[in-house]
Amino acid sequence: MKDYSALIDNVKKADNELFWLGSASSDQINKLEKILEVKLPESFRQFLSEYGGGGIIDAEISGIEDNHAALDNGGTVFGDTLTAREDYELPENLIVVFFKDYEICWCLDSSSTDNSGEYPVVSYNLFHHKVDNKIADSFSDFFKDYLELRA
Repeated sequence: MKDYSALIDNVKKADNELFWLGSASSDQINKLEKILEVKLPESFRQFLSEYGGGGIIDAEISGIEDNHAALDNGGTVFGDTLTAREDYELPENLIVVFFKDYEICWCLDSSSTDNSGEYPVVSYNLFHHKVDNKIADSFSDFFKDYLELRA
């Protein structure tokens, strides 16, 4: 994953408060893959390894809380994906990375892989139960845009 420290510094300078869940171990990232039955793209694995999840307060990226992949709390990849699957018919190929106020649901789409094994980030319409559009070509691009828009 690219070095985002300069972008993160710019976000802080813009008076945005940041909160990170803390790094997730390889074992817990592998466990998350096992319980979701999907291989995560390398850029998202690296994000989880470095930050665990989180970001700007009230706009946090889903992650692994307390280095425990199976926690089903809101704000965790597992919890947000499970909620969207149970309540909004989220297809199995979509993995939630951003879930806000039961209105916004952005996901990694594991059914569409590029040559480097990365998945696009797509917007899932919770009310119409379908993908609306592609937000970014990869999680890495999504994270860069996420930070730049808040800097």
